[in-house]
Amino acid sequence: MRSKVERRPTRLVRNRNLVAYWRDGEFVVEDFERRRQITAAPLVALLLGAFEKPRSIPQVTRELARFEPRSVGKEIRVLFRLGFLVDARNRKKGRDLFRVWQDSFPAIYYQSTSRDAVYVTELPQKLDLVQSMLTESPQPATHKVYARSKQVALPNTGRNPTAPFGRVLAERRTVRHFAPKKVSLADFAAVIRGTWGQTGWIDAGPLGRLPVKTSPSAGSRHPIECYVLCWRVQDLASGLYHYRVQGDRLELLRAGDFRYEAVRMASGQDWIRDAAFLCVMTAVTGRVFWKYRLADAYRLFFLDAGHLAQTFSLLATALRLGPFTTAALQESRIERFCGLDGIEEFPVYLCGAGTLSEMAPNPISELEPISNSRRP
Repeated sequence: MRSKVERRPTRLVRNRNLVAYWRDGEFVVEDFERRRQITAAPLVALLLGAFEKPRSIPQVTRELARFEPRSVGKEIRVLFRLGFLVDARNRKKGRDLFRVWQDSFPAIYYQSTSRDAVYVTELPQKLDLVQSMLTESPQPATHKVYARSKQVALPNTGRNPTAPFGRVLAERRTVRHFAPKKVSLADFAAVIRGTWGQTGWIDAGPLGRLPVKTSPSAGSRHPIECYVLCWRVQDLASGLYHYRVQGDRLELLRAGDFRYEAVRMASGQDWIRDAAFLCVMTAVTGRVFWKYRLADAYRLFFLDAGHLAQTFSLLATALRLGPFTTAALQESRIERFCGLDGIEEFPVYLCGAGTLSEMAPNPISELEPISNSRRP
């Protein structure tokens, strides 16, 4: 019985799912679908580029005549064995992930490289890992403060939502039409405090006490900070504030009416100027990456922001305010205006609210039943 001998490929083509970069002084080529990396001389990029279209080894060897032919052939065979070059006959069996995800390379790269992370689950291993991290460096501060800024204490008047939760859920709508009436400071404080304020502490063992809030956060890291542009809140001077969780207060960073700056931050959505305030959610990267040192930890910033945005929307709805959220933000403008570096802290989401106008969806009412008809 004769054994089947696989025919060697006559033509090769470059694997479509490759990315190259410098890391620690070395040139890295990565097959991000298979999560395979090699370090190589930068000239390997020329070799991979030569196989943009299906070609034979002799063709490429002749084209790169300035290099020793035997060496070129050897490198080609190594790249083929590792999967960085593939048999052109089997090209259809592979997936060009870049095209599958509509040319969104950053998205497919992140999706591919952050899959199936290995987590430590046994308590002794967890403790050893945490202790090694603490030995290497102290964990980042859990709260951010502007010590030299003017402080504005938020009133705690007991202004809490009283409507049934089911009704609040049913009535939540994104609002884009607002009345010119100012939002009361008590309602403003209730929304800010209820969304980003601290409700207690949790004992995290070797990590000490970590804050607890109304929205969940992976590992209780709470990386999201809140900056507020206010221009229509009673008894509160217009300006840019940072919400200081410690002490439940606002820290004034810049005085002035910045409603038009808020519109620019939100990519020109002009209706935002008619609201009362805009909240800029930012992520402090060290709080998460100090503990979760994996690529998939990047998504935690956006998951946390989503939790907080929902809490904000429901609180505002319960207090008969008109809430909105938007991810159409101009990161560089926000970073310049708020004094962020865009690396250690960067903007992730916007939300805000104002007084409802007659054009907006009706606020919840404890006296009227919820309509069965759908609202736009």
